[in-house]
Amino acid sequence: MTERGDLPPTPRPGREGMAEAGGVLRIDAVLARAALSVPAREALVYCGKSWTYAEVYDRACRLAGALASLGVGKGERVAFWAENRPEFAEVLFGVPMLGAIASPLNHWWTWDEATVALEQIRPKVLMVGGKAGSAVAEQRNGLGAIGIEHVVCLESVPEGTAFRRYEDLLQSAARLSRPVPATARDPALILFTSGSTGRPKGAVHTHGSLVAGAALMALELGLHDGERTLHFLPLFTSCLENLIPLTLMRATHIVLPQFDAAAVWAAIEAHEVTHFDAVPTTLRRLLEGAPAAIPKSLRLVSYASEAMPAALITGLLQRMPEVEFVQFYGMTEQLCLTIQSASDQLRKLGTVGRPMLGAELRIVGPDGKEVGAGESGEIIARGPTLFAGYWQDETATAQIVQSGWLRTGDRGHFDPEGFLVLEGRLKEMIKTGGLTVIPAEVESALAKHPDVRDVAVIGIPDDKWGEAVHAFVTLRPGASVLDADLQLFCKTHLSGYKRPKGVHVVAELPTTGIGKVARRVVLQNYLAAKAAKS
Repeated sequence: MTERGDLPPTPRPGREGMAEAGGVLRIDAVLARAALSVPAREALVYCGKSWTYAEVYDRACRLAGALASLGVGKGERVAFWAENRPEFAEVLFGVPMLGAIASPLNHWWTWDEATVALEQIRPKVLMVGGKAGSAVAEQRNGLGAIGIEHVVCLESVPEGTAFRRYEDLLQSAARLSRPVPATARDPALILFTSGSTGRPKGAVHTHGSLVAGAALMALELGLHDGERTLHFLPLFTSCLENLIPLTLMRATHIVLPQFDAAAVWAAIEAHEVTHFDAVPTTLRRLLEGAPAAIPKSLRLVSYASEAMPAALITGLLQRMPEVEFVQFYGMTEQLCLTIQSASDQLRKLGTVGRPMLGAELRIVGPDGKEVGAGESGEIIARGPTLFAGYWQDETATAQIVQSGWLRTGDRGHFDPEGFLVLEGRLKEMIKTGGLTVIPAEVESALAKHPDVRDVAVIGIPDDKWGEAVHAFVTLRPGASVLDADLQLFCKTHLSGYKRPKGVHVVAELPTTGIGKVARRVVLQNYLAAKAAKS
């Protein structure tokens, strides 16, 4: 660890780190390549400190050596439970050197929520930071029951525990001299799904799927060698589309612990950031708090996770005409599905682009057969970035992967030019009076109102219609529109059956780990509140 600007001695990685004897391109080779070619370049910047690529690679190798000394072997799991920190990169690239599997956990989870994931993967080592450290300390007597043998703290070790301190572990460890042999099919990472449709599941990615994903994202997003990228989305969700591809491009990673619009703009200015990854919700906050002069260094913004409201992308392009915005569509189980280039942002409003290189997409009906041109149905996909399945859950894997095709659970259609129009989750379609209402369409209509900030549209059980459309909105700062006014606004933008039977202004809406509004939680909260009143 060095203060920003200091250059330590630069241990160079051996070329054996680039691939094992069989010629397999491993995920840890992405970091080894950067350390070999640009050892003195800043790799990580966090809270006023920085680390070069030589340092980060050395620390990753020391971590691998330390974990080996704790008995971690091939195929065993190492979980990481903390907010955004620079150690995330060391874990992501260091653990696979052992042939072990890294698994980052949602840092917003409670202990009960984290236990659902930990009981599935049974990690030998759990690394914790921030509030997670306190939560684990309170449960220390029961950790062995879920397979945890060692707890490593990123900060101080709680009194009365046998936990180890991360820095002490690294400083006392010998570097792993040679990576454990691996094949392209060997697992390297387990990412947990958001649980938007139930219990979170551990999606397993291999060395092969991770390297393919990194190469495709770097190519399709138009990333430059030496980008200076800012991370404010949770790294446990965005490492595939952000951290790994940008390490492949030998970028400097500026890490913020969490999202704050003012802090993001300050960091872009201070660190001459060229790129960041976002979601529409965070982009809306950034547009609202944009400075008078957009920093000249910023050239590229990538975004995903949900449909982009037309008014928002139009506002962003008007405010930042020199910045390229690129949208992609994917999911934890298969990241690289479609890409919408900067030149198509306005021309193809309402789409998420065309299939990426190597990705095949089809639209199928309930019978599994491909539908006609322009018709809607479930999106299925296959390609080199497909995950290997859910951890030790063949039943769940078989439900989502059939004959090599991933059932995305998303509904959509292709327009005449082959651009994908994403309509939303199949399970979130609202059936009212025998007709189907797409929540995203209603949300898009309400988002056009100048006082509306965020929207969630759900179907509420209704004796007459089966389900009734209801909308929950938050307002922009200083706005004070009435529910009835918003319902009246919908009359000019939506057919009668699509109009919300109720529009409810709320202080805030629940979100997923990446900032996407969680419709399922909105519905659960509504039903719970209704039950409490009855």
